[in-house]
Amino acid sequence: MTIAEWVALGGFAVAAMAMLLVTQTKERVAWPAWLVPAGLVVPFAALTAYAVFTEELFGFWPLLTRSPWGLQAWFDLLICLTAAFFLLQNRARAAGMKSEVWVLVVMTTGGIGLLLMLARTVYLELQQGAGDEAGPETNGAQERT
Repeated sequence: MTIAEWVALGGFAVAAMAMLLVTQTKERVAWPAWLVPAGLVVPFAALTAYAVFTEELFGFWPLLTRSPWGLQAWFDLLICLTAAFFLLQNRARAAGMKSEVWVLVVMTTGGIGLLLMLARTVYLELQQGAGDEAGPETNGAQERT
């Protein structure tokens, strides 16, 4: 197996373990949970930067349009991004974020933008929760990006 295949399998294993751990969570996370998606952005953005540097900005396009499997992977990505955005956008709006801005971020950066949106949403939710405990006068309804 090549290193790329090992990395791909490792990524699959980490994702599977993360999903299984999430299913075991019974309560809301009290610690700064926004650090998880924010922390994942760093290595993912580094891998993306490496890919762009070595294969150019649209180097992925020939891979996606060369075969039916490439097209399936492309539409799978689009469907997953859309579904995740759909599920997250109500929470983001409730936290005071402008969804329109985040559509552009997610559509131009994919998973990086989605992780950033999730981190920002969870961060604002935690801030609102802390504001609710201090009193309703500290919880403003300003729109944030």
